[in-house]
Amino acid sequence: MAASTVVLSEQIRPWHNAGLRFLFDEDGSIAQAMADAQAVASAQPSAPVVEPASSTVAPGQSQAQQQYQQSVQQQTSQQPVQQVTQRPQASQQRPVPQGQRQAAVPPRVMPSLVIHPTNKPPEEWPQQWQAYWSKVHVPSPVVWTYWSLGDDLSGHADPKRREVLKKLIASLNLPRGTSSFWPVAASGESAGDLTAAPEIFLAGLRRLRPRYSVVFGSKALKSFMPDSKLRPYLFTQFLGHRLIALPDVDYLVKSPNMLAPVIAYLRTAIRLSR
Repeated sequence: MAASTVVLSEQIRPWHNAGLRFLFDEDGSIAQAMADAQAVASAQPSAPVVEPASSTVAPGQSQAQQQYQQSVQQQTSQQPVQQVTQRPQASQQRPVPQGQRQAAVPPRVMPSLVIHPTNKPPEEWPQQWQAYWSKVHVPSPVVWTYWSLGDDLSGHADPKRREVLKKLIASLNLPRGTSSFWPVAASGESAGDLTAAPEIFLAGLRRLRPRYSVVFGSKALKSFMPDSKLRPYLFTQFLGHRLIALPDVDYLVKSPNMLAPVIAYLRTAIRLSR
């Protein structure tokens, strides 16, 4: 069976020659480069097939010697064809128009850091945020957040939310001391009166240095990633760690049957050694 030909982008070829065989192509850029290289190669005229010259085998000549001579003759006869294939004329290249390119994998837009963390240290944050910060573990491999977390940490706690989260985290059987709750918004005078402070949230997230941050609900997610298109049960790389999107905690309170799928998903998404 003839070996199949794979057209590699010149940006990837050195890594392939070094032995690299698998890449994590999250935004589809590598697949796009591969598709472009394949399109250019397909647009080039195919090289003529050169038949190897026949050779006469002397009586008593071994089969290995015969194969060696045939191999040398094929290399000699095909050398001009390889040079033409490797160095095509500019007129022969017909790149595919931009509007007609189709990536093998639909590219996903990487999250942009529209809001930047504050440079102030925790001791210079507002008093309420200093109180939140005093309750976290630094570093924390797993950070949990949702829109109403500021209420639950400030005297306006909802026992139903607390019960859902307690059951969820207990079901994951995470090592002790690996989780921290870090809010995206600070509580006001009454329940539900919350004010987002994304600059402080992101600064705290960087100091916590998590491996995973779990965000419940699009309202919490968009408070610090306003351009995010991330949907529940999807993740992306963010500030050097994996950010996981899930349904809002209040939704899980109203729909307790959805808690089991969330637990099953997190058991596969979060991997911590004990």
